[in-house]
Amino acid sequence: MKKIYILFFALFATLSFVSAKNDKDVAYLFGVSFSHSDSIVYFTEIQPLEGVKLQSRSRILPDRQHYAYELKDYMNFAEGKPGRTSAIYFAKSRKKLEKVEAKIKKKILHKDNGSVRYLGDKFRFTLPSQ
Repeated sequence: MKKIYILFFALFATLSFVSAKNDKDVAYLFGVSFSHSDSIVYFTEIQPLEGVKLQSRSRILPDRQHYAYELKDYMNFAEGKPGRTSAIYFAKSRKKLEKVEAKIKKKILHKDNGSVRYLGDKFRFTLPSQ
């Protein structure tokens, strides 16, 4: 009986170690800032966000609203463009996110007759303080 408890404990410890090993991930994200009264849509560069822990089952980025508000505040105060709506897109893979970015840009350029501008290195996403 004692051996069963030891075996069970060893199995539990191994599974805990494996899940703790993949505790922190790298997610890639970019932001989009747009206004219904302006044809210019601002994009951030695709940025790696290291040290973020995605939600276990859904693989959703926690504190998503933090990153959107961070971009919105930057556009309001640093760029002087108030009243813009900001959205973020994220993925575990940079290639998947590049496909999403291309699809959004294509829609803006062809369907909405808008123009795309990149913020470049001026804006960087930061992890929220815990």
